[in-house]
Formats: sequence, C-alpha cells, structure tokens
Amino acid sequence: MIDDKFINDFIIDGEKTAPGNNIYIIDWPQEKVKHVKSDKAIFAPYGTELFLETVKNISEGDKVFIHWASDAAINFVLKLPENIKIGLFFWGGDIVEIPYSMFKKTIYGAQSLNYFEKHEERPKVKWNLLKIKRFYKTLANRYWKYKANDQKVWEIRKAFFGRLNYFLSWNIIDHQWILEHYTTQASYTYFFYNFNPSEGSNITSKPSQEDRPISLLLGNSDTVTNNHLEMLDDLERFKGENIKLIIPLNYGNKKYGDLIEQKAVRMFGEDKVVCLRHFMNREAYYRILDEVDVAIMNHYRTQAAGNTLALLYRGKKVFINEKSSTYKFLKINDVFIGNSAKISQLSFNEFIHPLSDDIRKKNVENINELFKVSVKEDVLSNLLK
Repeated sequence: MIDDKFINDFIIDGEKTAPGNNIYIIDWPQEKVKHVKSDKAIFAPYGTELFLETVKNISEGDKVFIHWASDAAINFVLKLPENIKIGLFFWGGDIVEIPYSMFKKTIYGAQSLNYFEKHEERPKVKWNLLKIKRFYKTLANRYWKYKANDQKVWEIRKAFFGRLNYFLSWNIIDHQWILEHYTTQASYTYFFYNFNPSEGSNITSKPSQEDRPISLLLGNSDTVTNNHLEMLDDLERFKGENIKLIIPLNYGNKKYGDLIEQKAVRMFGEDKVVCLRHFMNREAYYRILDEVDVAIMNHYRTQAAGNTLALLYRGKKVFINEKSSTYKFLKINDVFIGNSAKISQLSFNEFIHPLSDDIRKKNVENINELFKVSVKEDVLSNLLK
C-alpha cells in the first residue's frame, strides 16, 4: 500500500470484515508518512530488512493485494510462487498512464500533452558535474535509453496482468479497458474505497443567483490529467460573468499547480480565482463542496470519483469528459451528468442552470444503488478471510 488518505479507512474495513487475518504493509518510511495513522500498519519500504522479514512467511493459501501498482509492488508479486493469488485494487493513474509513451495521447488534451512531454514524461537529468557518473546515467535515461526503458515497463506489466487473479473496482468499464489492452484472467471484483461522499450532504436549494457569485469547481488536484489548460480556455468566455472559480491544486505536482494558478488569475482576475494549495481534511473539503454550484472534471480517464460522487450527493451540477470511464459508467446507470467536452457550445445560462429537484433526488437514488457498503463488505469478507 502507499501512504494515501484512503488507506486508513481500508484497514478499518479489512479489520471489520476479516479481523486479525491481514498484514498491511505501507511502502514508505514511518517518519515520512502524512496520511496513514492506523496502528495496524507496518511501515516497511520495499526491499528493507523489515519488509523482507514481514513477507518471508507468505505461503500457499495466502493472497497478496496491491493498492497502487508501483514498479516495486509489481516486481515483488512477479517473484511469488504461482499458487499465491494476486489482487489489484484499481486506482487509475498507476495503470492507464503507464507506460507513458503508449497511453499519453489518450489521457491528455493537446496543451496538457505538450506540458506533460516537456516537464513530466521523462526522468530528470541531474546536472551535478561533480557526480559525473550520475550525470551521464540520468542523461542516458532521459534521452538515449528512454524508449528501451519504456518498452521494459510494458513487458513487465504484461507479465503482471498475466499473473493477476482479482481486479477490484466499482467501475466495470475499467475492467473492460484492461481486457482490451492486456491478456489476463483477472476477474472483476466489486469494491470501492470508503470515501463517505454523502457525509454531511444535503440537496436543499441555495440562495438566488443574484445574491452571490456562481461558484465553479475545476478539477480535483494539481495533476496534468485534469486537463486544466484546455478547460480554462473553454471557460474564459464566461470571465465577465459573476463567477468564482475554485481550483483544488493541493495534491500532485506543485510546479504544475503554480502554472494553472497563474493562468487562471491572468485570465479571470485575482478576485475571481480561489486556488486550494494546502492539503485539507475531508470534512473541511466537503464544506467547500457544499458551496459549489457547478463542477467540471475534465479528466479523460478514471479520476476524482470521490469528488464527483460527493458533489452529486449534494445535488450539484457536474460535468465530466465523455472520454472518461466514470462518465460512461454513470451515464449507463442513469445518473444525470454533463459532458465537459460540450461546455464551449453552451450559453452561460445553460451552463449554470441548476438541476431540478427530481433529477437531484434521482441521482442520489441511483448512486446509492451503485455503491452499497453491505455488498462491498460481503466481497471483502470472502476475499480476505
């Protein structure tokens, strides 16, 4: 597991459904951990003595589950005996972005792709000429060896999916994506993290629009897969309207977040832009979502599901890009959402027009049918026992 805000709740679920039966390894030193606070967690980075000691007794009948498909996690499970079953809790970016050269054109808009290729795709060169060996090694990895290294990643991931037994996700369309890109026997297994999207939510009407700016939420993090650059251009024609643009930029790449904040302020003016630059706990963040009128999640892949559901539980109008598997999944299950790719074709009134009470209530009903805690707990109980 990685050090992430969802892991504490997963450990609680694991202990509730299969108490005392599991070992929770965090691939991060305890002194650097920001999110995982559970006393059940073992902080044992891959390859350390503690990690090797913790995993040495894995035997037939055990199962190993990965939360975030890092290179270290994949390399580890590929070394396990064939009779050890392997499961992957699907996150998104750890799968549909890697290898970069293979999938990048499907997950970024043109401007975002250009930024990614220039600033994030290839390893950085470490320009310390006092350490000449490291300098040449990083130079080679960025330029001469990049394609070969990316191909190696692809081969390793093909082997991993050939070895995988369980694919855990709430969105079967993501499982279909795996089947289209890899040869695997991994079965789709229902699961969702306990992100409590309905906590404190209500769908009561807000004050009339004349009383306050229309609050627009853009994206969920300072990661390039939000495709902020393209969406800011689409929204620019509304800059003369009475709006407040809220952009969460507190989770990902700070330099990219700086770029988005600067562009947004330049386009809309400092008085209309609020960028969230520091990590917030769930309760504080949900209070911000309570004030949102319209949310735009312009991802082309699964991302920001927790944000999306929390907004829909609050009766908000949400736009998701039609390329996203989240968009496709919610659409086929009769959840009313807008298509962010069509925002440039809407008038401002069409864009901000609130959902009717019937649609808001129906959205909540349909989401409740899709995300059932009791069903998830039954799955975990059978899987982790």
